[in-house]
Amino acid sequence: MAEQSILGDARDAASRYAWREAFELFASADAVAPLEPEHLDEMAECAWWIGKMHHCMALRERAYREYLKKDDPRHAARVAIDLAQHHGDLGEQGDAAAWLQNATRLLEPEPEGAEHGWLHLALAIMAHSEGEDEVVVEHTELASEIGGRHGDKDLFALGHAFHGISLVAGGADAERGLAMVEEATEGAVSGELGARATGMIYCLMISVNAQLADWQGAGHWTEAATRWCDRQAINGFPGICRVHRAEILRLRGSLVDAEEEARAATVELGSFNLMFSALAFRELGEVRLKMGDLDAAEEAFRQAAEMGVTPHPGLAQAMVQRGHPEQAATGLRRILASTGIGPLERAKMLPTQLEVALSLDDLDTARAAADELAVIAGQHPTPALRATADAGAAAVLLAEGRLDEAATAADRAHTLFAGIDLSYEAARASELLGRIHHAQGNVSGARVEEADALAAYEQIGAVVDAERARGLLATHA
Repeated sequence: MAEQSILGDARDAASRYAWREAFELFASADAVAPLEPEHLDEMAECAWWIGKMHHCMALRERAYREYLKKDDPRHAARVAIDLAQHHGDLGEQGDAAAWLQNATRLLEPEPEGAEHGWLHLALAIMAHSEGEDEVVVEHTELASEIGGRHGDKDLFALGHAFHGISLVAGGADAERGLAMVEEATEGAVSGELGARATGMIYCLMISVNAQLADWQGAGHWTEAATRWCDRQAINGFPGICRVHRAEILRLRGSLVDAEEEARAATVELGSFNLMFSALAFRELGEVRLKMGDLDAAEEAFRQAAEMGVTPHPGLAQAMVQRGHPEQAATGLRRILASTGIGPLERAKMLPTQLEVALSLDDLDTARAAADELAVIAGQHPTPALRATADAGAAAVLLAEGRLDEAATAADRAHTLFAGIDLSYEAARASELLGRIHHAQGNVSGARVEEADALAAYEQIGAVVDAERARGLLATHA
């Protein structure tokens, strides 16, 4: 009787999203008598929410074995699918594939149910991590259809959202893809979906906005997701949100806050999600690079690379600061030559490739990078991408001696960056405009732009950029 009372309290706490309280109550009940598989699975879900990933996986393995003993292949398969996702989050792709094979074997002889849709969704997520966009579309369409047929709102929404993400990432139909993610997000915001589906869709919405360089949208959804996390005792998802928030803060010039968020994310995500932990280290490197701490930046980039995420473009910028632009150019060329990078990811690398190429007097490579940026900005005309393309074009036009056109493009880039509150990028555009004015013989105009850039860099705390701007002012004086 005592066990049933504790179990009831545990399930009540879980229903209120009081995950830590529920986990401890489930553990107390399990100490009195071994839990049934459905309760083991509920306890595992609580462990997942409070960041106890290895506890979560051990509990789900127990639940899987108990469901098999009870000859319940459907529930065993559903647990196997969750275990595959957990192993995938930790970068253990072989184990993830093995659990998906178990789920497939268990579900093949069974009539169609929601579990078949969750299997398709898991296969889509695995294909997405490998850049197989056509496979993602195939599986997400099936997941949504099965979710709709069996009244599983979470499955339908997640299938719809991941389908949209694949369309954006592959560049096939970004507008339709964004609309699909937005449609799924409506269900999350309205409270129609379960906790895990809600959290995942928030993350997808932030991710798609960041991919499209819509930093206003990404900022809005990051804050919304953070407020949602704050209402619950959640450990893992805040770390994922922190990665995006750190990137936004860096672009807006709040480097100290950005470093704090990125550092916190590396701690929160260490045992929760390997890919996002790697992204947190890469973002930490980007922030430290701007702050002038080159050694610490390179260490963060090294950790990101060891976890399987490319450390570029930040590492290339660090190589340039070390006096090795040829190595930076080689690294960027190798990354951009790979077939697994979509246009939006390329747009993050191309500005650095362009800048490095110009420093090496490689005008052909710089011009090709600027042309590609213009094409991507035409396909995805967010203000940030258009401004990035304009800044790239201005730098190449300056090198070609087409100064009036360069000034127009740089001024347009500055206006766009300032309009969306990207302080650091706006300062870079001011600095570029100052160099163009100087080449035109407009010394007073050059000094105004360079002084503005220096003031912005100093306010931001961008040490290396401020030093360069001071040098420009002194030289032009």
